[in-house]
Amino acid sequence: MLKLPTHTGVVLTSAVTAGLLFASCGVQSEPLSKAEFIEQANAICQSTNDRVEPLFDEVYNNLEDVDWDDPDNKLLLFVRFDEAMDEVLPIMNEQLDSIGALEPPAEDGELIDELIADQDAALTEFAVLMDAAADGDEAALAALDSEEDPFEEIDRRARDYGLIVCGEEDG
Repeated sequence: MLKLPTHTGVVLTSAVTAGLLFASCGVQSEPLSKAEFIEQANAICQSTNDRVEPLFDEVYNNLEDVDWDDPDNKLLLFVRFDEAMDEVLPIMNEQLDSIGALEPPAEDGELIDELIADQDAALTEFAVLMDAAADGDEAALAALDSEEDPFEEIDRRARDYGLIVCGEEDG
């Protein structure tokens, strides 16, 4: 998971970070075992994280000495995150599409479909809020500046299933 500075209280998961679920290793002719599904999904999530984390790291370049109590500086951070999200969203959507192409065990198909759908909805909502915040929308800024993590429950469900990379918690 990725977090904005704690003083902003905004939480990003990639699943987003890391909090996302999976990507495909090709079309499966029969369902994978749970262990195979978890292994492939976690590998996919790690690959996605490896692509996404540098994009978010770039957000913080040259911001070491910024006064985060200044509202203009906080807005600058949201603008930078919004710009990063323009590159991150296609990667995350690719990951979700690819996961959907994996064939989970039959008894887990509904759970996996729900995780993918919930993650997709959370990403879409997050992106809309981020766009609005970058434009200075006070309600969106307040929503993103809260301690609430829109991906927390989805990540917990992913971890409970065994998708520890996909549902990774912040360190």
